[in-house]
Amino acid sequence: MLHNCRLPGNGGIVPTVVLAESYAVVRKRAGRDVAEQRFRELAESGLRLVQLSQDMAREAGVLRVKYQEKIPWGDCLIAGTHMVEEADVVLSEDPHFKEMREVRTSRLGDFKL
Repeated sequence: MLHNCRLPGNGGIVPTVVLAESYAVVRKRAGRDVAEQRFRELAESGLRLVQLSQDMAREAGVLRVKYQEKIPWGDCLIAGTHMVEEADVVLSEDPHFKEMREVRTSRLGDFKL
């Protein structure tokens, strides 16, 4: 999830690729029914869902090349969204975001408004 304190409301931004990633992880660990429930909860949470744009795709491609394809595509797409949306921070436990100088990241448990 991305967070941008300048947005009205809770300010959270969820790239649609995060919906796909979280669905796959939950379905693998807890099954289809739980994955469907969590997907609906995230989609209806009031966080702003952001679809991939051409600019975000370009930024993701730049990052993928810059980091010599060591960063997975999903993370590059999230980082590209972070950059285009000018989000303050990426909330994630994924260590790949720490490797990218373009992205400010915070662990979910460490984040404070």
